[in-house]
Amino acid sequence: MSTRGPAIIRNINRFDVLHTIRLHDNQISRSELSDLTGLSQATISSIVGHLIDEGALVEDDASGLGARGRGRPLVMLRLNPEYTHVVGVKIATHQIVFSVTDFVGNVCASDNIPVEPLKLTPAQLLAFIVRGVRVCLKKAGKSIGDVSGIGVGLPGFVDSHRGMAFWSPVFASSNVNFRELLQTKFDVPVFVENDANLVTLAELWFGMAKGLENAVVVTIEHGTGSGLIFNGRLYRGAQGLAAEFGHTKLVFNGPPCQCGERGCMETRTAAFAIIHEAAKAGFRIPKRPLDYNERSRLVQEIVARAEAGDKAMKRIFEQMGRYLGLGIANLVNLLNPERVIICQGAIRCAHLFEDSLRLIAEQMVIPPLKRNLEIVIHHWGDEVWARGAASLVLLELDQKGRSELPRGSSVYRRRAARNGKTRPGVNDVST
Repeated sequence: MSTRGPAIIRNINRFDVLHTIRLHDNQISRSELSDLTGLSQATISSIVGHLIDEGALVEDDASGLGARGRGRPLVMLRLNPEYTHVVGVKIATHQIVFSVTDFVGNVCASDNIPVEPLKLTPAQLLAFIVRGVRVCLKKAGKSIGDVSGIGVGLPGFVDSHRGMAFWSPVFASSNVNFRELLQTKFDVPVFVENDANLVTLAELWFGMAKGLENAVVVTIEHGTGSGLIFNGRLYRGAQGLAAEFGHTKLVFNGPPCQCGERGCMETRTAAFAIIHEAAKAGFRIPKRPLDYNERSRLVQEIVARAEAGDKAMKRIFEQMGRYLGLGIANLVNLLNPERVIICQGAIRCAHLFEDSLRLIAEQMVIPPLKRNLEIVIHHWGDEVWARGAASLVLLELDQKGRSELPRGSSVYRRRAARNGKTRPGVNDVST
């Protein structure tokens, strides 16, 4: 017998409705919702009614939009962008990206602020984030009272269930319970996630994985990450640590990785690996620790030389493609995804490794899976973090149901305000 109670089932059904609307271009009828979710017309009617009453959904008369057939005009449902807003924070080794996003996922405002978190104490970093959130909200013309949650992305080994960073290149120490620290500063729910999972959510909700049931996203940046989509949902694993593709092992006792282990995929595919291999080939590298901007500049110079025909530099990227092709072939053989999406941000070198990647992947994938093997490359900028963070918060809130939100959440305050209990829009950020 199922252990799921009525409240849990209602939240699951509610999530299915909202998620289906998001994945179908935010314009759908009740009957289409019933067909796509498998929920009865009566259940759909009840859920939609509650969502309209809350202000999450609005109705559009589709009679002027080419409604099909005769009879009553088809009424379409769409998400109300102003229903609530969410804040995204992406912390990297060189910058923090802040964003404010509406209920649909549109970016209302963003800030990109250079900073080196490793040079800040946790208290200083928290104060910096609080100020950054305030500034970004002001830029968007919003207050914390308009926000239902904050999503934070981190590189490294991040337990997304607890918001624990077991290891991250942005922290000097290990085992940082970053969600707990952030939650002391904000009276709205805070969610902390691995940054590659943010990219994966953005691809699932808005990008090249939209509408797919099973896909793999691989991120190529100063590190190498990945995210997995199973049955149309982000897969996190038992401890919220799944999909550490960059730290799958290639060889015993291989080159040291920035995570502290040896032989990881990152040691052949990340920016530090490109620089290391270029130095071995005679490219001059300063004999001192390099900051992010210096590493970026050096990688760009190495890319430029490879593009100009430098054979030694071209071999670096060809070898990088071979390792990526091997790793992706293993993922395909193991998971059988519909599509593998390779995402690259500031480091644009896919044109140099793509041919060798595809060649090795084609050789290594088992024959039954070769016929439908689809590998695509997607370039993204900082806006992907904003949309990924928005997806994270909305996903978490939709799954939990608004009735379970903490008392500090904006939706709770609006409900309480309607009952005369409190004023909405109060600034709940503590300092």
